[in-house]
Amino acid sequence: MINRFNMLAIKSANQTLSDAALLPDPIFLYAPLIVQGEITIFFGDTGIGKTILSVMIAIYIAKKHKLLYVDLELTDKQFEKRYRNEDGNHFNFPGNFFRATNEILKELPNDISYEEFFIKSLKDRIREFSTEVVVLDNLTKICSSTDSAKSTIPIMNALSALKFEEGITFLVLEHNKKVEEWRPISLNDLQGSKMKSNFADSVFTIGRSAYDKNIRYIKQLKVRSGELVYDEENVLVCELTTSSGYLGFSEIGYQNERELLKQQDSNSYEDKIAEVLQLKARGMSNVQIARQMGRSEGTIRNWLDRAKN
Repeated sequence: MINRFNMLAIKSANQTLSDAALLPDPIFLYAPLIVQGEITIFFGDTGIGKTILSVMIAIYIAKKHKLLYVDLELTDKQFEKRYRNEDGNHFNFPGNFFRATNEILKELPNDISYEEFFIKSLKDRIREFSTEVVVLDNLTKICSSTDSAKSTIPIMNALSALKFEEGITFLVLEHNKKVEEWRPISLNDLQGSKMKSNFADSVFTIGRSAYDKNIRYIKQLKVRSGELVYDEENVLVCELTTSSGYLGFSEIGYQNERELLKQQDSNSYEDKIAEVLQLKARGMSNVQIARQMGRSEGTIRNWLDRAKN
């Protein structure tokens, strides 16, 4: 007798192609990092700018989709100060951008765990606001221990269920383990159990240049239905800048990740100055030189000023 319960579904390869052809192609909400209907994990070191980048991504998505940013990191005042310029003017967020924070409760329900209560609260708010996209900043604040698979699996299972039941797109922020300055970032650097990446459809990370404190780079580590564009040989290089008084990232080009790591810098300071002067003599602008050398425009300007003295 054949058991009618089985985890494996079988069809011919030709039938698979025919069925898949009827499915829609992936829809990018923020190409190539965020695909509609997927769970994406974004991890990086503390203080590297994860929240700054995730808010920028959220702003872009919220122009067309109702988005809930679950902010478990910043207080309301910290958030306000970050998006207030020197003139006291606030950044104008899209009307679809909603922010959720922890409600101060005197006590929690006795018959439910904190993790279960959080997921229930999240599900209620998603339905209440007809949310399409959720940014969760960050996973560490929900799980009792993100180093434990036992603690993390129920949360990731619950997010997966919400993805299918409600059609939600998730961007989940997480910390990383300590990464040596000479080594490219990998999935193994995701804080806690690598199991979390198995639940995610996509994973990307943010690293910092070993030579310029304002330079960051974005690298994709896993894609399911999207496109792998920012791999080790072609990371997206960005500069941390203040535009109109608000902190954010500006894209400055692409580079091999290893060129941004500590061991790659065998040239002396004098060699760098000589290279900058040589490129400048060819008629290249400071911005073009910065892109080629993986530095900020401000650093190139400073090097040129020092070379004159």
